[in-house]
Amino acid sequence: MSSASDRVVASVNVSPRRRWVVLAILAGSQTIVSLDATIVNTALPTIKRVFEMSESQSLWVVDAYLVLFGGLLLSAGALGDRFGRRRILAIGLTVFTLASIGVAFSPNAETLIVGRGLQGIGGALVLPQTLSTLTAVFPRQERSKAFGIWAGAMGIGMALGPFLGGTLVDQIDWSAVFWVPAPLSAMALVALTLVPPTRSVLHTKLDVPGALTGTVGMLALVFSIIEGIPRGWDDPVILATITVAVLSLTSFILIERRTIQPLMPLGFFKQRDFVGAMVGMFFIMFALMGVLFYLPQFFQLVQGVSAAESGLRVMPLAVVMIVCAPIAGFILPKVGPRFLLFWAPTMHGGGCLLILALVLAVDTPYWMVGLALAWLGIGGSLHMPATTDTSMAAVPVDMAGKASAVTTTGQELGGTMSIAILGSFAAVMYASGVRDGLSGLPLSTAEVDVMASGIGAAYHLLPGLDPGVLGEVQATLTDSFVQAIRRTFLFGISFAVVAGVVGWILVPRRQRLVQATSLGGPETAPMPTVSANGALANGTDEVTPLVRSMATSRPQKSGVP
Repeated sequence: MSSASDRVVASVNVSPRRRWVVLAILAGSQTIVSLDATIVNTALPTIKRVFEMSESQSLWVVDAYLVLFGGLLLSAGALGDRFGRRRILAIGLTVFTLASIGVAFSPNAETLIVGRGLQGIGGALVLPQTLSTLTAVFPRQERSKAFGIWAGAMGIGMALGPFLGGTLVDQIDWSAVFWVPAPLSAMALVALTLVPPTRSVLHTKLDVPGALTGTVGMLALVFSIIEGIPRGWDDPVILATITVAVLSLTSFILIERRTIQPLMPLGFFKQRDFVGAMVGMFFIMFALMGVLFYLPQFFQLVQGVSAAESGLRVMPLAVVMIVCAPIAGFILPKVGPRFLLFWAPTMHGGGCLLILALVLAVDTPYWMVGLALAWLGIGGSLHMPATTDTSMAAVPVDMAGKASAVTTTGQELGGTMSIAILGSFAAVMYASGVRDGLSGLPLSTAEVDVMASGIGAAYHLLPGLDPGVLGEVQATLTDSFVQAIRRTFLFGISFAVVAGVVGWILVPRRQRLVQATSLGGPETAPMPTVSANGALANGTDEVTPLVRSMATSRPQKSGVP
């Protein structure tokens, strides 16, 4: 029997065959975004050398994208609900493409970082629309399979990104990696004509105050974490940004409590399975992004392989995800989300980090690292379809845009905070090791300061050093960098374990068989049947009473055991 929310799905009039075509298009759009998130990792060592970046600046090449991406996801989900998901998806692909071309022409590090932020804005407009449209197009019983393929598409981007980025850097130039999205986005824009236009009929007002305070709070929070350790926590700039973050995020929560159509409905967080899936994704991404950020640099800067080869070396993780994520979507109804969300992070995430922390060294054979990455890929493929299906089933279909935005915000915030916290931790460990190792050598204070600021900047000084100390300096730099990575991976194990514990405690043992129709009691006002463009079936648009009914209903915990 169909639920009220599934009548919304049926009214889009998408045939079973066309549903899978729509899935391919949306998964392809999502692949473009994930491709850009990983393609930079293998190009980053070259970018560091070209622009003589400090470790803090190199972190911002990644975090400028992630911060604006994560900070704008909530607004992007609401924009799709209000103006149409296909329309916002098209705008996002266009912005993403133009920003990528702009980054390719960057004359300095500052311009490149700004361009990466603009790419993040485009990516934020794309991702929630893919997930919410899938929720609106696929009936409940087929969604776990669709989400498994959607997660596998993320693996395709993760697999192609490092190798493609490394090949382009080796054969052409660092700027070539930012030309890749242009033709892919053009094809996706043409294919969007086959995607039915969908939007919400109940949640149509934009929460502008919530969007402003939430975005400013996120920006200030991550900036404080990235710059707090190198600048010092008593630095006036850091104190000011921490104050802005606290005030903005507090204001955001207060605004969301009082707004009839909030950007982030707080009722989501009274749904136990929604909270468990989102928090679990946050922590597993926290552990995962540290590996993806540092291993390409380890291969290139420590083991001396080319950018293309370093891209190939991280592919086992993504290739396993491509194969196993769809399988996880198929077995999810049989084994249940709790099983997958407990074992994936604790055994695979924590196990991979532990292996890498124990074996990683300058001369570590690749087969050891490759097996660890494949093991981690299995965990990621089990986790992502389960978290996506669990969180999206816990809210009504008409809230799919906001729910997908909240879910992906947790995911991206985990990645952003990982780069910020683990990156800052590794930078301090590296600097400490370099200063201790070089303390007895005949080097100036200025030279030691530059080499302690980052291994990329240090390599620029090596040609001008006395040949008598060159070997010892190089050994100190590489050993300090490896030790910093190992300690960072050990630190990350705790987050993988937390993800598993959250999954065991909060996520239900069995999958929801019926989509939630409200955030309230057993049933609130039923969802109206809508046409593909979001109009009510009777031709009217008088939905305000329904909006108020759903917004003011008392949330409850999931009843799924």
